[in-house]
Amino acid sequence: MIFKLLIFVVIIFIVYTLFFKNSRGNVQYKNKTRTKKRDDKSDSDTMVECTKCSVFVSEKDAIIKDGKFYCSKECAGVK
Repeated sequence: MIFKLLIFVVIIFIVYTLFFKNSRGNVQYKNKTRTKKRDDKSDSDTMVECTKCSVFVSEKDAIIKDGKFYCSKECAGVK
């Protein structure tokens, strides 16, 4: 009788470990990937449109003159 009870408890433990422990691990992994995705979005660059030729350039590479974005010095009229 005790042997059957012990086997039953071991089977319940194995089932718990396989199904419930793994799902908790996956949730933690998903949260880590979400955090990385948020960091990637904050590092991403905003694209802006050149006022003169309508080409899109990154905000970091754009030239700003009189509050307007330009893709190059030629479009901005700067030497």
